Amino acid sequence: MEQVVVESHIIETLKEAVRISDYGGSHLLMTPSRNSFKKAIRAERVLLNGEVADSSRMVKNGDVIEILQSDEVFPEHKIKIEVIFEDEHMAIVNKPAGLLTSGNQHRTLANALSTNLKESNESAKLPRPNPVHRLDRSASGLMVVAKTMVAQQNLSEQFASYTVDKTYKVIAHGLAEKKGVVDVPIKEKPAQTHYKLVKTIPSNKYGGFSILDVKIKQGRKNQIRVHLHSIGHTVVGDILFPRNNPGKGLYLHCFALTLVHPISGEEKTFEVELPKKFDGFLN
Repeated sequence: MEQVVVESHIIETLKEAVRISDYGGSHLLMTPSRNSFKKAIRAERVLLNGEVADSSRMVKNGDVIEILQSDEVFPEHKIKIEVIFEDEHMAIVNKPAGLLTSGNQHRTLANALSTNLKESNESAKLPRPNPVHRLDRSASGLMVVAKTMVAQQNLSEQFASYTVDKTYKVIAHGLAEKKGVVDVPIKEKPAQTHYKLVKTIPSNKYGGFSILDVKIKQGRKNQIRVHLHSIGHTVVGDILFPRNNPGKGLYLHCFALTLVHPISGEEKTFEVELPKKFDGFLN
């Protein structure tokens, strides 16, 4: 049977060589956990520089890791997901808060996509639609989904080169300045967060709030939450940094996204309305 590569990843950020089993689980979208990556290695679905890899192999910058297509039957999670855009190659969906992007749990966005999107008619279609980036479980908003291998490769490269423009609406504690940049590494990796003040809301009980438009460059795990907390503007509802919060849930939503269509090359912008829980603050 022909081997079909469903993800290709070039290592670029290592300071020293590490075991491939320690690297893969947190860097590849098709195997988002260490266990799933090790499972793929055991099934001989992981290639290192074109050769089948074992868990003891060491990797360094410049090495190429590839994930081969699985014949696994994927579980389906039947939950309604709002579809903002869809064609044969890709889709843009609105992830609800509280839903994992992917992983070993049954209730994930990845497991819900096949029941919300149409099957692609392209010959190089993926076994199932695949999110090409992550969004915190507690956050909501726009996510990019690939339906074909060509689209996945192209879209993954756009995210890796930081050319996808995402804007988040955030409600944070405290009265923020009109705009600012937080440039602080996260787990020793570069991370930049840009914010612009939309509106301040005074509150004697809570000390006031700021409605912010936020853009991030790299998209490290919990980047917005960690960076805003570091400057005294913890996101409302953030359980990582508990505070006395009004409302319910995390007030962090990706409402706008611009990218280049992987096939047509056309720049496309997508927007979605804010969740209803934001209304009390905005009005």
